[in-house]
Amino acid sequence: MSSSTPTNADPAAVEAAAMARYQAGDLAGAASGFRALLELQPEHLIALQFLGFEATQRQDFAAAIEYHRRACAVDSNDTSNWFNLAMAYYGHGDLRNALDALDATLARHPNLIEAQLYRASMFEQMQLPEEAAKAYLRAVRFAETNMDARAIPPDLKAFLNHAIGVVRQFLNAQISRSLEDLVAAHGSEALARITRAGEMFSGMRPLEFAHPKWRPGLFYVPDLPVRTFYEREDFAWTERVEAATDMVRAELLKLLEEGNGFAPYVNHAEGTHGAQVFKDINKSSNWTSFHFFRHGERIEENCARCPGTAALLESIDLQRVPGYGPEAMFSVLRPHSRIPPHYGAVNGRLVVHLPLIVPPDCGALSVVGEPRGWTEGRLMMFDDSFEHEAWNDSDQTRIVLIFDTWNPHLSPVEREAFARVLSTAHEFESNAGLEMPQM
Repeated sequence: MSSSTPTNADPAAVEAAAMARYQAGDLAGAASGFRALLELQPEHLIALQFLGFEATQRQDFAAAIEYHRRACAVDSNDTSNWFNLAMAYYGHGDLRNALDALDATLARHPNLIEAQLYRASMFEQMQLPEEAAKAYLRAVRFAETNMDARAIPPDLKAFLNHAIGVVRQFLNAQISRSLEDLVAAHGSEALARITRAGEMFSGMRPLEFAHPKWRPGLFYVPDLPVRTFYEREDFAWTERVEAATDMVRAELLKLLEEGNGFAPYVNHAEGTHGAQVFKDINKSSNWTSFHFFRHGERIEENCARCPGTAALLESIDLQRVPGYGPEAMFSVLRPHSRIPPHYGAVNGRLVVHLPLIVPPDCGALSVVGEPRGWTEGRLMMFDDSFEHEAWNDSDQTRIVLIFDTWNPHLSPVEREAFARVLSTAHEFESNAGLEMPQM
């Protein structure tokens, strides 16, 4: 016990005096008072927290560590105790213990953005670029999803901008590495469009759309023709597919009789951007689907129920990107239903409709304001990364078979490179514990 602190001193009075000095701007006097308070009550949390803060201000990080460790022992559930301990270790240059304290912080408060960013920064300083990029990406995604950009303080905004820069550089390097052998084999000119697309995707090059209504949400390949609809003559397989219309329709009708396997096509979580765009049909039976392929995965059970349709799809040059494509499905649009204007995710593919059941005066598919009606058995191909919408104004249901194929203006090596870019990005985000938007 310090000779200056009587054993019978009133702890409340000592605390009040220390707080008064702090409020008067006398940090040294306040620190002296709180040290006296600790002599009376060694586990006094406010005293430990203040003295840890004051030691950090003086850059006496060893003392700060000791005070904050004691604070954590007193109240291990208080997130701020662990974060303050992490910052003390960080100031002391002990990054390993700082990371452990940040892990404890995030275990109690997973969404503390400052802890997420400092954790990434420590990986960066430890020269662990992949771990740093993944941690920064998680922080950036959280901020984008949960924070109002207008309300972010300047210092935190600067930290987030640094995080974005690190993520962009890392992802761009990964994409470039994934294309090295293709560039070596085919030359840089053959891969120029995909290289630029990768740079725009990673954020290293600004997005420059060739048309105001051409805005794929995920991946944009520059210098493709500005073309909304494509014609049947552009593909070698159109007559063969159209000739199979009756077979495909028969399998569809059997499914409808069985009455199961169809589900709402739009199924966004409430509060998300997708839920807002599709608010009138989100989770609705007005637009349902029966998938043969979903995000690139073949759905064996559904294919077995429609073997002829499944075999037909396998015979077509579908756009195949692991984790993303193809998409292939029966699409059911109920009477008096409308799919609102929206954009697809990529412009390296075309979406193909094989109309199977089209009521009279059904409606149309409109791409950038150009409506085209469906005709049973006649294929319709369009670039869904342009703004498009569809409607069924009739009193009966409209059903089409939908599948993805490659944009014919992409060469075989560009298609391979396209798939590699998205697969590389998917792997990066998956390793970070995140999900990329789907195509």
